[in-house]
Amino acid sequence: MYLIADRLTATGFRLGGLKNVHVADKESIASVLLEVSEQSKIILVTNTLAGYAQREIGKLRNANKVIIEIPDQSGAGQDFVTKMIKDVIGFEIKK
Repeated sequence: MYLIADRLTATGFRLGGLKNVHVADKESIASVLLEVSEQSKIILVTNTLAGYAQREIGKLRNANKVIIEIPDQSGAGQDFVTKMIKDVIGFEIKK
């Protein structure tokens, strides 16, 4: 499993013990994603960076890579757990 994040988020995950951490910005996210995808099937990407690379993320998901968007310093954005469940089962579960 690899993480692609901004510098602050990457530092936090490194301090938490994650070793496969790559720092990216909006200009480099596409190339970093392609590089990391050659090494792992599971990739964590912060919400903000994922917003800049939706096309690349779509292609990787079609190639059976697991791309998980996680919250970053800008906030959680959309509830990513709900989104993951919706993506997996194909519909949203509501109360």
